[in-house]
Amino acid sequence: MYMTMVPNKHILFFLILLFCSSLAMADESGQEQDDQPAHGIAYQTVISGEMDNGIRQTLTQISDTISLEERPPMTMAQLHRRARADVQEFSRAFRSFGYYSSEITYSIDKTSTPVLIEFKVDPGPPYLIREVNIINICPDMTPLPDLPSPEQLELEPGTRIRSAKVLDARQIIVRHLRDRGYPFPIVEIDQVIINHHERAADISYNIDPGPAAVFGRTRISGLSRVDDEYILHRLPWEEGDTFRSSLMDSFRRQLTAGGLFTIVEVTHDRELEDDARLPIQVTVTERRPRTFRAGLSYQSDIGPELRLGWVHRNFKGKGEVLEFDLVASDVLYSLEGGYTLPAWLRPDQKLIFKSGLVQENTDAYDSKSLFTTAMVERMFTDRLSVGIGLGYRATRIEQFDETEDLGLFFIPTDLTWDGRDDILDPGTGMRVNLKMIPFFDTLDPDNRFVKTYASVNTYLELLSDKRIVLANRVAVGAINAESKSKVPPDERYFAGGGGSVRGYSYQSAGQLEDGKPVGGLSLAEINSEIRFRATRRSGLVAFFDGGRAFDSSYPDFDERLFWGWGVGYRFYTDFGPIRADIAFPLSRRKGVDDRFQLYISLGQAF
Repeated sequence: MYMTMVPNKHILFFLILLFCSSLAMADESGQEQDDQPAHGIAYQTVISGEMDNGIRQTLTQISDTISLEERPPMTMAQLHRRARADVQEFSRAFRSFGYYSSEITYSIDKTSTPVLIEFKVDPGPPYLIREVNIINICPDMTPLPDLPSPEQLELEPGTRIRSAKVLDARQIIVRHLRDRGYPFPIVEIDQVIINHHERAADISYNIDPGPAAVFGRTRISGLSRVDDEYILHRLPWEEGDTFRSSLMDSFRRQLTAGGLFTIVEVTHDRELEDDARLPIQVTVTERRPRTFRAGLSYQSDIGPELRLGWVHRNFKGKGEVLEFDLVASDVLYSLEGGYTLPAWLRPDQKLIFKSGLVQENTDAYDSKSLFTTAMVERMFTDRLSVGIGLGYRATRIEQFDETEDLGLFFIPTDLTWDGRDDILDPGTGMRVNLKMIPFFDTLDPDNRFVKTYASVNTYLELLSDKRIVLANRVAVGAINAESKSKVPPDERYFAGGGGSVRGYSYQSAGQLEDGKPVGGLSLAEINSEIRFRATRRSGLVAFFDGGRAFDSSYPDFDERLFWGWGVGYRFYTDFGPIRADIAFPLSRRKGVDDRFQLYISLGQAF
């Protein structure tokens, strides 16, 4: 009996001791849990110190402490580890910006709610570039060619060293050599020596230019409907010319802009042929040559408008363009045809023929016209084009129950510089257009005048990806004539409508006679929009327009301008935005101007 009871007492004592220990551990664990939030330590991060906005933005982007604020740590030790890791990353970032003696500390304020972690940053003095050397490691095989200057490399002595610029300069040297006859250069960063005592940096590059080359034969693949001559006639080099990679790039852009190909690749072989000739390979994918287009728009002042078109971009196999366009609305009926001969007399020049029938039935006048024009247009650069031509228009026009027949011979001239990033929905860039057209009435030799026009469109991207764009347009026009009666009503200037001063009906922003617009000898228009892109497919617009047609030959700004404002919605499609604007006149004339105007069409207003 005694032998069996002892073990039982020991077992009972052990169980009691285990139970008490468990209670103590549970109480201690519960106390610790009370000290720490169940979902981690909520905190916010501040970076203080004097620095460039670009550097501050970089620190914010690379900081784990900031990016992980939505995933708070469970312990203070984890928060300290995040901060210490950021100190090291910040130090590396400062070195990349040319600050090699920066001081970075952090502190954690546990008493604030949420916990505040502050990084105190002192970039220190900038380290400046002292010397840039480019060394030819093969001087016996290839003489040292013309090399870019430190200014061209954006590594000018006396400026702050930046790692990104040092890396970019390598590619600048490569492009420089490839554009001067060396298609296979090798460029490496030899060393970057940082002198902490003098706070200076010396940079060295090693280059092997490789063999010099000239353009060799050109091979073309991918053509089925387009003749080889269309491509060969546009080559900006001749076989045997010094190799230049920039000519290949501009040639590719020219072929792409021609509209015949969806894909254009211009490459060269990896080895030279005899006489240092480098063969060139042009590979294209043809686009469908025929396109049917249709559009429907609506303006409350003129009603719906239908546009139909058909184009053949390769009519005879050499990029000739044949096109027809039909426009039908309550105020305009037109049927126009055009034929374009590309590379006319020279690769960067084209000859454009146009003819058409036009009927206008507006509040200002009624007219019927038959016209024909021939115009030569030359591209001086990728953005600058100049055109000059000859034209003739036979017109019968009626205004205030008076009918007049005219035979106008005219000489259109046009200069356009277009630096926009997109035609239908620009976000950056500028477009400048200048026109001058002398007119001579063949039915009345004493009737002659000169019509001029200038417009400037600017686009500023306030937030990336076109999330906020500020768009502005200014236009002025003037007609040099003896009097307004010497200018046909359909050649006078008018303001008002969806493409002019929104909020006022078509052609009405100017002088009225018997309640009808009569047009003027000059014009001024100002348009400003701020465009907000809310999602990938939708956006909003707020706009303010002003302008008018003037009786005088030049804009007289002592006269009152007509102002309008409004808001709009944009639906972005793959081929451009669809706009819907509602505009309100600020200078509303009783019995003349409606309370608002509505505009629906494809593309931005300007």
